[in-house]
Amino acid sequence: MRRLLMLALLLFSVMIPAPSPASDAVEFSALFIERDNGTEQRGKIYVAENMSRYEIQGSNEVVVTRHDKKVIWLIFPKLRKYVEQPYLGEPKQNYSGAHEADTGDLSREFIEYKMVDSYRLKKFLVTVKYINGESMDRYYEWYRDNFPVPVRTESLDGKTSYEYVNIKLGRPPVEFFSQPKGYKKITMEELAELEDGTAKEN
Repeated sequence: MRRLLMLALLLFSVMIPAPSPASDAVEFSALFIERDNGTEQRGKIYVAENMSRYEIQGSNEVVVTRHDKKVIWLIFPKLRKYVEQPYLGEPKQNYSGAHEADTGDLSREFIEYKMVDSYRLKKFLVTVKYINGESMDRYYEWYRDNFPVPVRTESLDGKTSYEYVNIKLGRPPVEFFSQPKGYKKITMEELAELEDGTAKEN
């Protein structure tokens, strides 16, 4: 798992499966569960139009992305500090979080229906071909009615997956996406120095 603090911007951009164009206006909050080769990471996600907020359980970090303001805030509540970085757009990705310069030719094949928490989910086999078919990715996606974002994405071998649970539709409170007040703004270099100092103390 890629958990280095200095790669936080990359990490949070690849953790969440890229939404489809039709899902741009979906607004919701949910818990997420990310599994990778026996390790598990949980957290909360809040999504509103042009805004998102991620809180990884046990990390003491919050990441707020404001597409409208083209900015990302890395917030550290215990330190009462935050880092501001420019938002340069979502990197293109495949199911495993690897990024491709080529979006590829994507197709979905319906596999089956499955009942989960009283919802009927549609399972698809997704195939993405790159460079005119010279390379290819395949993985599974599950969709539920009236929710255009995949509620679960999983590699073919089942070792890597990402899913949303306890989904609540509707716009989260706008203050969840606000620039932190009463926090000191620092640079990534200053943050790295703080982390180095904490590591030495421990």
